[in-house]
Amino acid sequence: MKSRFFYLFSLCLTILCSCQNDEKTPTKTVTNSISRPENPKEPNFDYKIQHPKGWATYDTIIQDVKYRYMLAPDSLDYERPRVNIIIVSMEGREIDDFTARNMNYLKANMQGTILLEKDTINISSTSARWFTYTKEQNGVVRDMINYIIPVRGFAYMITCGTNIGSMKKYRLIFDQIARSFRA
Repeated sequence: MKSRFFYLFSLCLTILCSCQNDEKTPTKTVTNSISRPENPKEPNFDYKIQHPKGWATYDTIIQDVKYRYMLAPDSLDYERPRVNIIIVSMEGREIDDFTARNMNYLKANMQGTILLEKDTINISSTSARWFTYTKEQNGVVRDMINYIIPVRGFAYMITCGTNIGSMKKYRLIFDQIARSFRA
């Protein structure tokens, strides 16, 4: 049985990809923060993150998973830069093991995924991780980067993507979004 984390990660990536042909506006509340959970053992959903000027931020819940989407303005529509954020339990794993499992899961379960590079990044005084990859879904190739920020046993996963060939153009923006994270 696959762990809940890998199901959530896969769902998150699928949803990010489905945004590439999305003409609809999400129907949930537009906000800058997600409300704090009642259970103190849950992660802090009241995190802060900045988005670039002109980008829209949408929070929603899909199958009991809280998502934050950041969508670029229509003027950037061809490259389709998108960001989504989910929070999952690290299930007691250290950050390097957690990151490696994510990378292995992608490679094994998402056909057309090619892992490219990985490294560390300092976010909110925390040693976080990132990795890049390309993937093909429904005939569309996307350049992707995933930031994993460990906080009190939970991983704040920021997944960013753009159409193939546009990552260099958006990488600084994606890094700025990730570095603005505060929990």
